[in-house]
Amino acid sequence: MAYNVKIEVFEGPFDLLFHLIEKNKLDIYDIPMTEITDQYIAYLSELEELNLDVTSEFLIMAATLIEIKSKMLLPIQSIDNEQLSIEDIDPRGELVRRLLEYKKYKAAAEELKQKEQKYQKIYFKTKEEFILDPIEEPFSELENIDMKDLLSALSKCMERKIRTASPEKTIREMQRDTITIDDKINEIICILANERKILFQDMFSNASTKLEVITTFLALLELMKLKRVLVNQNSAYKDIIIELREPTEQGVDMNG
Repeated sequence: MAYNVKIEVFEGPFDLLFHLIEKNKLDIYDIPMTEITDQYIAYLSELEELNLDVTSEFLIMAATLIEIKSKMLLPIQSIDNEQLSIEDIDPRGELVRRLLEYKKYKAAAEELKQKEQKYQKIYFKTKEEFILDPIEEPFSELENIDMKDLLSALSKCMERKIRTASPEKTIREMQRDTITIDDKINEIICILANERKILFQDMFSNASTKLEVITTFLALLELMKLKRVLVNQNSAYKDIIIELREPTEQGVDMNG
C-alpha cells in the first residue's frame, strides 16, 4: 500500500537553524551546540533517506556547526598573555550575530506580509515554487554507508584539524582561499588515478583551512553524483574507503 511522507522544506540553512531553535525553545544567545548540531544533521539525513538532494549551502552550515561544537570542547588558549577576543572565548559569537540578523529580516518580512493581507494594495510577483526533484539513484555510489556516516567522518577530520592547528595561526592568520571545487575534483582524480584507493581522512591531510576541508568534501559529493568514485565502509566504525571507478562503470565522459 502506497503512502506519502511529508517533510518541512526550508529556504536555506539559517531558516532551518532558526526553526530548530524556536521549536526547542532554545536561548539564541546560549545555543547548546551538541543538541542543535545533532538535530541539524538528523534533518539532512532524513532528506537523504527520502532521496531528496542536499544543497551545498546546507552542508557548509553543517560543517560550520561541527567546527563550533568542536572548538567548544577544547580549552581556551591564550598567546603570550594577549587579550582574547569575544570570538576566541565563545566560538558561537558570529553564528549568534547572523541568526539575530536573520531574525530581524524574518520579522520584517512577516510584517510586510500582514500589511499586504490587510490592505490588498500591494502588487507583487508570485512566489516561485521550487520542487526538489529526486536524484536519479541518489548517492548510489555509497556501499554500506550513508550521508550521516560521511558527515560523522567529516566531523572527526575537522576536530583533528582544530586540535593539531597552531594556536597562533588559528587566531592571527586570516587570508582568502582561492581553492575551488573543480580544483579539488581534479586533485582527487589525480590521487586515485595513481593510488586507486584512498582513506576518507587522508583526503584532508593537506587541507590547511576549514574552507579547504569543506571544499574537498563537496568535491567528493560531486564525484559521487558523477559516478566517478565508490565510497565503501566494510563495517561500522571501520575506515571509509574512496575508490576510483573503472571507466566502463562510470557511465560518463571522464573529460566532460
